[in-house]
Amino acid sequence: MINEQEIIDGCKAGKEKYQKLLYQLFSDMLMGICLRYAKNEMEAEDILHDSFIKIYTKIGSYRGEGSLKAWVRQITVNTAINAYKKKIAKGFDVDIDEIEESIKDVTVVDSDATTLKMLLNFINELPDGYRAAFNLYEIEGYSHKEIAEMLGCSPVTVRTQLFKAKQALKKKIENYLKNNLETL
Repeated sequence: MINEQEIIDGCKAGKEKYQKLLYQLFSDMLMGICLRYAKNEMEAEDILHDSFIKIYTKIGSYRGEGSLKAWVRQITVNTAINAYKKKIAKGFDVDIDEIEESIKDVTVVDSDATTLKMLLNFINELPDGYRAAFNLYEIEGYSHKEIAEMLGCSPVTVRTQLFKAKQALKKKIENYLKNNLETL
């Protein structure tokens, strides 16, 4: 079996075989990250594609000081944040009513995977700013100050967006439970 260092060396040499192995090794994990920041699967795939281009381009600068997994993860998070910033810079405004999907037809879930998918859908329904603050703080573990620097806003704005994101998620979950527990 090929080890991680062989994959790194092969990618540094520009060998397609090793680039494919790197993709196979991390694509599922990185797609999960992309889905948390994107509004839909197509947008997530674009972010994933851009992330791998950056990973292949920057693999020569990987020093092995941290794990390769953490390194590719960080590049993907940064790529997702940059995609978010580009949307904001273009004046992209999301109308939550356009992206919300009806969840009334969803049956009560009994598997962790379905519950996780439902929660991911709820997070994806949040407005971009709320979703970015929530993902960076709750999932990626960044501080309010770090998030503010990444998104180009104040820490107070980050805290406000995080609070509103949590309130919106709480409401979505409560509505879901109310609608689905009544049908039992």
